[in-house]
Amino acid sequence: MRLRGLLHLARQDLAADRRGALLNGGAVAVGAAALVFFLALGAGVTQAARRVFPSDARLVEVVPPAVSLSGVLGGGRLDDATLARLRALPGVADAWPKLALRVPLAATRAPEGLAVNWPPSLVIQIPALGVPRGLVAQDLPPGAPFDDPGPGGAIPVVLSRRLIEVYNRTIAPAWNVRRLPAGPALVGLQLPVRVGFSMVPQKTEDRVYDGRLLLAGLSDRVPLYAAALPLEAVRRLHREYGKPDQGYTAVTLLAAAPQDVPGVARAVRRMGLAVDEGERASAERVGAAVALATGGLAFLALVLCALAALAIAQSLFASVRARAKDLAVLLAVGARPGDVRALLVAEAGLVGFAGGVLGALAARLLALAADAALARALPDFPFRPDTLFAFAPWMSLAGVAVATLAAALGALAPAAAAARIEPARALS
Repeated sequence: MRLRGLLHLARQDLAADRRGALLNGGAVAVGAAALVFFLALGAGVTQAARRVFPSDARLVEVVPPAVSLSGVLGGGRLDDATLARLRALPGVADAWPKLALRVPLAATRAPEGLAVNWPPSLVIQIPALGVPRGLVAQDLPPGAPFDDPGPGGAIPVVLSRRLIEVYNRTIAPAWNVRRLPAGPALVGLQLPVRVGFSMVPQKTEDRVYDGRLLLAGLSDRVPLYAAALPLEAVRRLHREYGKPDQGYTAVTLLAAAPQDVPGVARAVRRMGLAVDEGERASAERVGAAVALATGGLAFLALVLCALAALAIAQSLFASVRARAKDLAVLLAVGARPGDVRALLVAEAGLVGFAGGVLGALAARLLALAADAALARALPDFPFRPDTLFAFAPWMSLAGVAVATLAAALGALAPAAAAARIEPARALS
């Protein structure tokens, strides 16, 4: 029997039993909808978590150990010699030192050219971290400066992208001031600062002068709590204020590949240094929890599809008994047992395919309803996602494929029973 004729007969049989086809299709649609819905939910939550913890899979943050064993292991202090050893470790592609600024910086006015209602007497202390250009080069606009301008010049600074989100969602509403525009629109702004001034009593330096910070770019490699300045600018300020050299605050290692990270971390610890997991550990824990929950929910959806397959099998067994004479006529006029099996499987496959398509559409509608409900229920907070779902084309295809396959598998046993019908006995 040709495929076209087989599908024509299958559609006619389904039309003759619309109620059973609708019930079976509905059961399959529920399983397909659950599968697509939960897969999209897991992907969406994972994307939202990455916005909160945008860790780079190739970066390793090296910090001095809490207890120094430098005399035994040769580590403990992050200086140029240690930096060279870290850069030479197997699997390390590059190494960037970081140096915390120990000279206080404070902002007492709004950025130049940005209309912000700066509250009177407001002082913002700015934690700063000196980094080499290589660490943030990928996030700097072409030609953007990131070098020490020398005394009197505007010091380039790179901020965390997340800082804009935190300001717009928390500080701006609290101060009743307008929100900042998108990150790229802020590049080039200059912020007047007081170098050497601290809002903490007795922490202000003997020498205080006016300076400027120039926003050179935004990066996920910069900590949320600090501004990144050129490393040489931090060193110059330390020399100006007589700050002794205490070594680097941290060193960021770039592994050649993500799979090299565990080996690099072990080598760092063998040197007597520590690895700051920080946001990486948080991101990994969140990712593992999301993956586990998504896997469990997807398994539940597959169980629903399996139950739908059992329902289809039971329905087709009843259909085979009711249609025994019709199937016997087919066999009597020349149809082969394989044709009868194929007919039953085609009927179930059509039901599964239609149910899968409806389930994928239902998952989209349910996601829209869930997003609308959450938008009304949740307050505005930093990193609140616009949607909890991330639909990919393969998810809908997987839902349709699983539904079709489950229905076809459920039809195998009834189809085999139909192929064993004896025309003479059924028609007598």
